[in-house]
Parts: sequence; C-alpha cells; structure tokens
Amino acid sequence: MNKKFSSFLLELFILLIITIPSFNILFNNQYPSMHDDQHITRLYLLDQGIKQGSWYPRWVSGLGFGYGYPLFNFYPPLIYYVAELFHMVGFSYIWSIKLMIISGFLLAGLSIFWLIKSLIGRLPAFIGVTVYTYFFYHAVLVYIRGALAEFFTLAILPLVFLSIYKLYKQVNFRWSIIFGIFFALLILTHPLIAFPSLIFIGLFTLFLFLLSKNKVNFICLFVIGLLIGLGLSSFYWLPSMVERKFTLTDEILTKELANYKDHYIYPQQLWYSPWGFGGSVKGIGDGLTFQLGKIPITLTIFSLLFAVLYFIKNKKIDQSIVYYLLSMILLSFSLFMTTSYSSFIWDNIKYLWYLQFPWRFLTFTALFISIVAGYGIFFLKKYINRTLIIFLVVAVSVLTIIKYQQYDRPQKLLSTTDKEKTSYEEIAWRVSGTSYEFVPKGVKIKKTNLGTTTIAIDKKDLPRESYNVIFGKAEVKTIKNQFAIKEFSVNAAIPIIFRLNTYNFPGWTAYLDGKQLLINDNNDYKLITVNIPQGSYTINFHFKNTPVRNIADAISLITLIIIAGYFFYFHFVNSKR
Repeated sequence: MNKKFSSFLLELFILLIITIPSFNILFNNQYPSMHDDQHITRLYLLDQGIKQGSWYPRWVSGLGFGYGYPLFNFYPPLIYYVAELFHMVGFSYIWSIKLMIISGFLLAGLSIFWLIKSLIGRLPAFIGVTVYTYFFYHAVLVYIRGALAEFFTLAILPLVFLSIYKLYKQVNFRWSIIFGIFFALLILTHPLIAFPSLIFIGLFTLFLFLLSKNKVNFICLFVIGLLIGLGLSSFYWLPSMVERKFTLTDEILTKELANYKDHYIYPQQLWYSPWGFGGSVKGIGDGLTFQLGKIPITLTIFSLLFAVLYFIKNKKIDQSIVYYLLSMILLSFSLFMTTSYSSFIWDNIKYLWYLQFPWRFLTFTALFISIVAGYGIFFLKKYINRTLIIFLVVAVSVLTIIKYQQYDRPQKLLSTTDKEKTSYEEIAWRVSGTSYEFVPKGVKIKKTNLGTTTIAIDKKDLPRESYNVIFGKAEVKTIKNQFAIKEFSVNAAIPIIFRLNTYNFPGWTAYLDGKQLLINDNNDYKLITVNIPQGSYTINFHFKNTPVRNIADAISLITLIIIAGYFFYFHFVNSKR
C-alpha cells in the first residue's frame, strides 16, 4: 500500500469519526419526525414509475388529493434517485430515505474537506469539516424542516467551487466538464439554491479570472462548463420554468405565509435564537433557530485576528490574504442576504421570491464560515509548531462535536412502516394536504382559517376509482392503470360522458380506438372528461411530452453524448497515442 493511498484512508477514517455523531440517531428502526414529511411518498411514487417503465416519471398518481399531478416535472429528483439506489438493492423505503440522509452527511464532510484542503491544507480542512457538519442550519434542514433536497445541496456546493478552482489551476476541458456535471447535480438537487449560487459562483470566478495567467481560456472553459451543467439538467429545469404557469405555484409559493418579506433574520438572531421545532413566522418569534453558533463565530473572529497579524508580519497582501478576504466577502454577503437590509435586492429580483425564505442563504453561510474557520488554523500555524496545531485542531473539533451534536436529533422518533407511509389515504389526503402547489391552475380552491389557499375538497370526496361514468350507462373494464398510461374497454348502451379521475394538464391526450378525442376539463377539478358514443370501444389516455419537454430531453441527451464522447476519446483514443 503506497503512502498516498494510506494517507487517503486515514483522512476518510477521521472524516467518518467526525461525521458519525451527526447521524447516529438514525441507526434504529424508527423514522425521524420532520415538517416536510413527504419523502417516503415521493420515493415510493418514483419507484412505482420506474417499475412501470419510465425512468423519469414526470406525472405520478395519488398526490393532488388522489387526482395525480406532475410532481417530477417540477420537484427536483436527485435525492430520490439516490434513495432509490438503496431501495433497489433491498432496503425499505424508510431505510432508503435514512441512508440518503447519512450519505448526505458523509458526502458533505468529504466535499468540504476536499475544497478546503485544496485551498489551504489538510489540518484547516478538518476544522472546516467539523464546523460544516455541526453548523446549526445543517441540523435544522434535516431534523426540523425535513428539507432534504436543500440539505443535500450542502454535499454538492463544495464540489462546484472545488471544480472551478481546479479549472483555474489546470485550465483544461476535463475540469470544465466536471464543473458542468457538479453544477447540473446542484440544479437537480435544488434549483432554488442553484439560482442564487450563481451570485457566489460569479464572484468566485471573477476573482480567479483576475488571478489567472490564462484568462481567455479559463473564462471560455468556465462558460462551457456552465452551459454543460445547464444542458445536462435541461430535461428538468426547462419544462419546470416554462410550464410553471399552468400550476398554482405562483399563487402559493410567493404569497401568503411564504412571502419572503415575512422571513428575514434579525441580526441578533444570528448570535442567538432559541432552538425549537416550530416554524418561521413574521417578526422575531420564530420557532426554530437561525444562530450561527458561538464556536463558528469565535473561529471567524480569531481567523480575522490571525490574518491581520499575518499581514503585519509579511507587510504585503499575498495570495493567502486575498483568498481569505474573498471568503470573508462571500460570507458577509450571504449573511447580508438573510436580513431586511437586502430587501432592495429581493424586491427587484422576482425569481428570488420562489426561494420564499431569505434565511435559506444560510446554506451559503455554512460553506463560507467553514472555509473562514479553516483559515484561522492556516494563519496560526505560521506562529506555532505542528504538534501544537494538531492538538488545537483535535481540541476544537471535539469541543464542537460535544457542544452541537445534541442538536442532531429530531423532536421524536416515529414507529411506522412502509405500508403505513404508502397507503392511499396517506398519499391522497395527508401528504396531498401539505403540498399542492403543482396542482393545475383553475382547480377549485378555498381559503383556510389562516387565510391561506388550499384545494376545495373534503376527505370524503377523494376518488376511490380511477374513472366515473357521469352520464349514461356503460360496462367499463380497466385494462391498464399506470401513471402515464390509462386504458379501458367500454361497452356503452347509449352515448356516455366518461370522466378520468385525473387532473388535465398539458401532455394528456385521449384516444378512442386510436382516434384522438377532444378533452373537456370544464369542471371544479379540471378532470379529464370525454364524450363516448354508443358502442364498444377501447379508450386510452396518455401523458405525453410537450414540445418543450422534447426539446429539453434532446438537449440533455446531446450534452450527455458530447461528454461521453470526450471521455471516450480522452481515455481510449488519446491514451493509445
């Protein structure tokens, strides 16, 4: 075993020791409580769609109060594909979600370690990993909010910045592609985080551009990488952006209780706000914490002190100081964006409104405060010996884990089963009642006691069959009832009106013995309704791709072929030469 590989294994072992306390509460047969308790349902529906032959099922049945809706046309799918990998090898849905969470913690630790190690070295990286793993918002995302897609961005974000840094150092097409792949993964994990990340990516890239000795090639390869990322993920984000207007998204996600104006952080909350398992409210009485943590704040202050001492000693601004200042600027900007002082930006960039909560910028704070904390060790090691530095890193890491590990646990652990979590009532009523923004616009709505919008439906009105004959008399047999394909044989004694208990949405088409039928959705729930004449027929309903989905799929496929072609050439053809 060579020295480099042994060192790699040692790093992995230490990272494992650091991160295990953040998720050891999951090693049981129970499921953690969380606000967004929809993940098992979504994983189950993805799994069912794949089993029905669709590797990317845009439409799913059951949600939308039993009438189905285009979940994966709008909701980022990556975390559920990660969980599906575990399910495909035999784990339950519950354990698959928990293993996805564990993977997220491990990958986040590994990725932030690689980034900081590349920037300033191994020992500062271990401090950064500890701060990153036990940052309060990290625990809030998993164990309170259950915002697992946003949580997983903490595993991808460092890799995006690392790949840009590597591109700056080596300036080649290979790192351009790798950057594109990581950026695509970020979009597929959480597009609402990927969009504001462009601000930080842009500032970071501009800084490297100014330092680069090969400016033209660097910026060209960066732009190519950005286009590759957009191309790879276009199958998801392009239809999502274009077809959002057909849903209730704008009505629900940017107004009412989710209005960004009601969710700024007060500066004093960054120093201290009580830990709790409640929600975000207007004002300072939030039910969950937004504090940064005394240890990360202390490490940030010390890093600034040591950076000043380093500058005084060297009497010049070298590259280390410049990188540190950039990290501090990005950290400060991320905090600024969480407060009402940034309202002039929020008011004028409407796409930010979909982010709903300015405190979501704490995702970026977690990244940059970890880098800044690592810089404290980097500058300090210029003044004391390595043994003392190692002792200090171990002491600070142990203290951080002991102090903050207590928050890496849910309010309660639930005794439940896959069967309970995937029952019709669970999907069509409880889960549907917590998320219905992708229901088609025009469905009958009402106001709740809190003044928020919801679908005007009672539990007793949930559909129990996949269809209804609402006029006339006919014998109907179900031939196929999948998410995107529904087929029936109909023997109508007289002309009938046949209603499919599925919302109408762009892409749904109806055929009677192979001839396309006109769909009427002029009813309270915009359900697919067709007229069928007297006689015996086969009626089919298909959820097909719209032109924008076909274009998006083609762009992703072409981008993938280009990447595969490059790596094939690089590894096989070019290597032989």
